[in-house]
Amino acid sequence: MRSKSRRVDPGQAPLWEEADEPVRRSRPRRGAGEELRVLTVQGDEFLSWGWAPGTVLHYEPMARAARGSLVVVRLGEREVAGEFGLERGRPVLRTDLGTVWLGPHIRVVGVVRIAEPPLPGIQAH
Repeated sequence: MRSKSRRVDPGQAPLWEEADEPVRRSRPRRGAGEELRVLTVQGDEFLSWGWAPGTVLHYEPMARAARGSLVVVRLGEREVAGEFGLERGRPVLRTDLGTVWLGPHIRVVGVVRIAEPPLPGIQAH
């Protein structure tokens, strides 16, 4: 429990002669200098979203995601995108191809911010 208030009463004289107001440190802004990372959709897992193979997903690196957001997770050496959700109290990743249970060893890499459709006539590789 704190013994003193953080607010300074303007009518009260300081106890010490050279008492200064406490300096508040500003927190560094996250994401201001970070660039979005890129993941390309390889298969048919997002056709219901209107994203064909070759769609480029730009994601912001972060470790936590809200339910219903499109996230990128690391499955071993691969990065896979899907809708983050809960099923029976456990985290899952949903795509058009099915649902994957996310175990404790699988971590969220980022949250998708922008989806860039493929250019017509260019094949996805």
